[in-house]
Amino acid sequence: MDPQLQLAIDHDDVDELYSSIEGDEDLLDHVSERPFPNTPLHYAADNGKTKVAMEIANLKPLFTRKLNRWGYSPMHLALQKKHYHTVRALMTLDPELIRVHGRGGITPLHFVAREIGDDDLERVELSELLAEFLYVRKSSIEDLTNQCETAVHIAMKRGNTEAFKVLFGWLKRVYLTEILKWKDQNGDTILHIAVSREQQPEIVKLLDQYMDVNAKNFRGETALKIFQVNPSGGPDVAGSFRCEGCRERWSQQTEKFTNFFGVQDKSNRDITLVVSTLIATVTYQAALTPPGGYWQDSSSNSTVGTANSSSIALGKPHEAGDIILSGWRLSIYMVINSMAFFAAIATISATAVQLKACTFVVRICIASLCLAYFISLTIQIPETDKAAQYSVGLLFILSVYAMFSLSICAVYKRAKRTLVRLRADSTREH
Repeated sequence: MDPQLQLAIDHDDVDELYSSIEGDEDLLDHVSERPFPNTPLHYAADNGKTKVAMEIANLKPLFTRKLNRWGYSPMHLALQKKHYHTVRALMTLDPELIRVHGRGGITPLHFVAREIGDDDLERVELSELLAEFLYVRKSSIEDLTNQCETAVHIAMKRGNTEAFKVLFGWLKRVYLTEILKWKDQNGDTILHIAVSREQQPEIVKLLDQYMDVNAKNFRGETALKIFQVNPSGGPDVAGSFRCEGCRERWSQQTEKFTNFFGVQDKSNRDITLVVSTLIATVTYQAALTPPGGYWQDSSSNSTVGTANSSSIALGKPHEAGDIILSGWRLSIYMVINSMAFFAAIATISATAVQLKACTFVVRICIASLCLAYFISLTIQIPETDKAAQYSVGLLFILSVYAMFSLSICAVYKRAKRTLVRLRADSTREH
């Protein structure tokens, strides 16, 4: 490296950097001509010279992704020397640097998940940096090493409990718990690794709630079999494994239920609420104003004469205010309209579970609306039209039962998430 350029980096002096560039415009390019160069940005990041590193990164953005002869990018070098302020500066310049694969396919996210820290202060800083990485690039959690390991695999193999808590909390919040089931090159999931090592029992129980203990790795071993050979964690974990079958099925059903209503993020939830409310409003109004309208008079004969008119209309005996539509047409209309109404109400009810407050008030309003809808139907449908009455009544009972069941599932899902947060700190403050 040019001595003047090296001196500018050592002093972290931006003015001196530009002075050296004025003397030779190709100064920064001399080293980068090699296949695996150790660029000036590598040198600056390795020494924690943040100001000069940012200037060089602005002048030569390609340097940020270059790997040197040892397979490291500038961000990798900064992490190795614990220059976290330099890492954050480079991350703000280009968040995609978090996903640059270095030696062994290790990304900066993998590197931070692996590092435990020498003291409490450093462990907290690493946890914060890991949370920042995930927040800036959500998709970085899906990156794999050359051994097909996720960041969660690395944290678990390393025994890095703090990093695991951050990663697990993030996967829960962004609905990506399926990543826990991904296998490395040996076919091991996170649960396989957890039960084969001396991990904290609460972590094993936590993973047991979201994973299948009977899933096999490439050696044909299940997590349950590994646990039986190495029963770490005590009787609580053993009891948790015994009831895995029913819990796994229940977890899958509630997860499908949550995903079905599109409540994975705030934007989807808002759209779902608006559309469902519109459908509920339209179908409620359609029940009050059916096609054909209502009879304006009462008649006990099958032939109905209209005043001031010579026309004769045939119809069944009726009372003033009854719906003109009758028979199978009325039944089909009311059933289809009611199905749309109750489906919209069920969607609103399920989506309201995600609200932090006023959930109980919302449910009271929804229950009152359903009751008012059913009462209005019972008043409108003629007593003589038994088929329509039975159809709507049966549909109402089934709808109430379905809404109640789905609500219980959603409440259970939310309660389980709360319990998870109590058992394992997901560093929500970060």
